Amino acid sequence: MSTVAEIESAIAKLPTEQMLSVAAWLDDYRAMIQASENTFAQLDAEEGEAAGKQWLGE
Repeated sequence: MSTVAEIESAIAKLPTEQMLSVAAWLDDYRAMIQASENTFAQLDAEEGEAAGKQWLGE
């Protein structure tokens, strides 16, 4: 399976319990990705603040 359509088709054929397991995994994966993005954004902001202070002589 290499395309979204193939994956969607395969998921649609799963028994309900397995489909719910896949859905739960996707929710967890989405949450992990979002947490990572938030962490990187925070680090970028902190680095920007530190760089600004460095150049301002603070």
